[in-house]
Amino acid sequence: MSSTKETNHSQSMACAKKSLALMMERQIDPNPINYSVWYHYAAGDIAELNKEINGIIEKKLLAVTDDVNIYLYNKYILASVRKEEEALAENSKNTKSVLSEIMGVIDQFNDDTTTYNEQIDSHVTKLSQSISDPNLAAMAKEIVSRAVAIRTSGAELNKKLEESKNEVNKLKINLEKITSEANRDFLTGVANRKALEMRLSELTHWAKENNADLCLLMIDIDHFKKFNDKFGHLFGDEVLKKVGKSLFESVKGKDFVARYGGEEFAVLLPNTPLATGLIVAENIRKNIADTGLLRKDTGEMIGNVTVSIGVARYRCQEDSIAVFLGRADEALYRSKSGGRNRVTPESFA
Repeated sequence: MSSTKETNHSQSMACAKKSLALMMERQIDPNPINYSVWYHYAAGDIAELNKEINGIIEKKLLAVTDDVNIYLYNKYILASVRKEEEALAENSKNTKSVLSEIMGVIDQFNDDTTTYNEQIDSHVTKLSQSISDPNLAAMAKEIVSRAVAIRTSGAELNKKLEESKNEVNKLKINLEKITSEANRDFLTGVANRKALEMRLSELTHWAKENNADLCLLMIDIDHFKKFNDKFGHLFGDEVLKKVGKSLFESVKGKDFVARYGGEEFAVLLPNTPLATGLIVAENIRKNIADTGLLRKDTGEMIGNVTVSIGVARYRCQEDSIAVFLGRADEALYRSKSGGRNRVTPESFA
């Protein structure tokens, strides 16, 4: 077994070295998404990915930029990750259902044995009070001893059932924890893109059914690549964590924060008209811009982080989710092209 683990580790290390060499050769920034694409290319475990990359390299159709790598990641790697996560969610749902049924049976059995013990006590008491004949007394004594034995067995059974119930509860709690972690972005702690897509589907359906307001904020960290290039990826990770924490602290109730990808975040605001959504977005922008950054390894204060934000309102009768996202993304693009560190509403043209 240890030999197999060592072989797998050696293979992983070889793929890692090969992927980094390939990225260095093509001057590709080794961020997590780019690294994932080229690691799988070096491993050769996704045939279609290798075929497309080889086609790009051989035909020299275009440079392998970050945008190309994001496209490859979404097309070949994210799809398989989503399938695994969907399978986990389905298994979790089925397992929760089975555990709930078991809990119901245990509770019912506990109730039944408790009632049975109470009935035994009642009958034994009445029997003891009405006996005068010695033969009947002997018979009563036997009945009483059997009744006590049955009750003791019932108590033991209840104890074991209670222990089983506690174990099932632990399983449910662990299962809920695993499911929750599968929907979280590992770095920032906010929801991930898969969870955002599920919540978008739920809230747009709800808004349409109730003719209610729903706003979407698309948020991008300004000049994020410069932070990475100047201070390194670990500091870039700290910037992402800080922005994620600020977003989470800026919303309330049923508002929903997620990391959309890279340095981009999304916030869903149910029961929120566009005018209020713009106020929330401006508060978020100001809170982030007013907070300084401390470099932990040197104690050096770095300039403030700023974000650009685009805001869109869901149009219940005409929007698909893709159109809704597109309008918010277009507003974000106008914030960035207009000078950054600003909030821009959707276009009504």
